[in-house]
Amino acid sequence: MLKATLDAVARLTYPNFECIIVINNTPDAAMWEPVEEHCRTLGERFRFVNVPRLEGYKAGALRLALAQTSPDAEIIGIVDADYAVTPDWLTDLVPAFADAKVGLVQAPQDHRDGGRSPLHYTMNGEYAGFFDIGMVQRNEANAIIVHGTMCLIRRAALEAAGGWSSDTICEDTDLGLTILELGWQAHYTNRRYGYGLLPDTFEAYKKQRDRWASGGFQIVKKHWRRFLPGVSELTSDQKREFAFGWLNWLGAESVGVLVAILNLIWVPVVAFAGIAVPDKVLTLPILATFVVSVVHFVALYHRRVPIPASQAAGAMVAAMAMQWTVARAVANGVVKDHLTFVRTAKGGVARRRVVFPAFEEAVLGGLLALGAIIVFATNWERVREINLFGCILVVQSLPFLAAAALAAFENSRLNDFVLLRSLEDRLAEVTSQIVPVRRNPIRQAAAVPEKHMEAAQ
Repeated sequence: MLKATLDAVARLTYPNFECIIVINNTPDAAMWEPVEEHCRTLGERFRFVNVPRLEGYKAGALRLALAQTSPDAEIIGIVDADYAVTPDWLTDLVPAFADAKVGLVQAPQDHRDGGRSPLHYTMNGEYAGFFDIGMVQRNEANAIIVHGTMCLIRRAALEAAGGWSSDTICEDTDLGLTILELGWQAHYTNRRYGYGLLPDTFEAYKKQRDRWASGGFQIVKKHWRRFLPGVSELTSDQKREFAFGWLNWLGAESVGVLVAILNLIWVPVVAFAGIAVPDKVLTLPILATFVVSVVHFVALYHRRVPIPASQAAGAMVAAMAMQWTVARAVANGVVKDHLTFVRTAKGGVARRRVVFPAFEEAVLGGLLALGAIIVFATNWERVREINLFGCILVVQSLPFLAAAALAAFENSRLNDFVLLRSLEDRLAEVTSQIVPVRRNPIRQAAAVPEKHMEAAQ
């Protein structure tokens, strides 16, 4: 995998660059000696650095790489080990730094293994929404979220921001926000210049999202004071984008889970004590929010994300499935000061766990669905507020059941493109036998002999 990444870097058309490869905390020589030899093959531009023990997670490795970088390098580019860049990456994007105010230029992440399985296809569609919708919008306010690959940073801006910090597990986003707080300009392009690998499993997908959410909450705690008037050079538009982004992602998901648990506790009171819930306060707003969110998701994906409708539908399920993961990460951030950086398993080497990867979601979703059944069944007097409460329980169960469904789908026979295509072909065949084919009246008329047409006239 890393050799393929280095070969892609070697094909860059930019005339003046060097590549620093950092291997850290890898005691097995069989894992890094072939990479070291490959760097020798690629030439003097490729410098190999191996550190048996290095603290500070990925940020520590990046600080080490910067220390090994040539002192006259003005632009620093970061590429993850699994990302194969296109030859024109630097040629196209480095000229943006001709503007002295530009501190960083970000290209989107994308993946080259979305065809591994229908689940990976779904995950890739979910990622695409962030890069084709959210990042494009945030770019209009100079408020993009910096991520740790396909990013170019002006060295002066990097050093002014103090470099990569290890006090959060999202060192890339932390650094990007610090650079913006210093008044630098950031640019984003949604054109793809590199393709990496998706998480191996649904469990790895969840762990990656947990790290992002945990790191995001750490960044909120670290940076919120800089959003106060006069503390940083952030504009009101930048503050709005970051604040709304945090509220929409971290806050909404956490509140959603909290309200679902509280409603689950309230089920016996509604079902057996007959105490209805005020519909205008605690039920109708939740239903309206759910409907608006679904419509908003569908509309934006249709307009902005160039993927098939089936993949967009899967992306919506995958996005819902992350609610519990994000909420739990926020809860951990509230009670813990130090969080561990967990590497995302990629490249097809992850070991599958015996434990069901969405067990907690399955329990919560099942209890909410069961609660809805109990509420409907015990509503003898057909009280509208109680029926609405049951509908709320159904809606609140969907994110948890979505996670359980994806986890079950991963190990099922259906998670195979060949099988799905054969089922589609069989369904089309059966449908064509059941539903008679209607003849096109225009073609039918055209097929009538000319003399019969004249007689008809």
